[in-house]
Amino acid sequence: MSAVAGKGEFAQRETLITTLAAAVGLGLAFQTGHFIEHAVQFGVWIGGQFDWVAATFCGRDVPYMSPPVMAMVRAFGAWMLPQDDAARQMMVSMEVLHLIGNFIFLSTIAGAHVLMPSKWTRWALYIEGAHLCEHLALTLTAYYIGKPIGISTLFGEAPYYLGKSSAVGYRVTWHFALNLLPMPFVMIGMLKHRAIMMNAGPSLVANAAA
Repeated sequence: MSAVAGKGEFAQRETLITTLAAAVGLGLAFQTGHFIEHAVQFGVWIGGQFDWVAATFCGRDVPYMSPPVMAMVRAFGAWMLPQDDAARQMMVSMEVLHLIGNFIFLSTIAGAHVLMPSKWTRWALYIEGAHLCEHLALTLTAYYIGKPIGISTLFGEAPYYLGKSSAVGYRVTWHFALNLLPMPFVMIGMLKHRAIMMNAGPSLVANAAA
């Protein structure tokens, strides 16, 4: 009876690990797309000084969003705040969606740390946890105060201190860096875990055969 129960627990554990691994894989795929969006946004801001970039994408005084993301932000804002004007809908919607996206990434890193615990995934958790706190502050202040207040906006005063285009560049660069930074930590943690498992493989086979 105990052997049967042990097999059942093992099967449940395997199912849980497989499900978690699939969720982590989907989360990493999502974050790859999220990071590409930020990378393009950063590149457009850098190149926004050139006429072709400004005409094709946008200038440096607004953060670029790809057409699908722009449509999603508009639709979500209109659904969430139907009584408000378009500018407030866009502002709050963008902050809420960023908060959701970074929560997904933090959950993904947490899942990777459960599957492959290491100091690397732990550091990624710390970095993305701080990033999520920033987005929580931006979202709450955008909704309740009417402007996003956080480190990436110089507490709402970036346009005053830097000018409009530089304020956009400061925020775009800040979030590009914070989306990039945890990813190498996660990848190094995964590669080191794989190396450990490969090295442990022969001994596990020998133990099983003994």
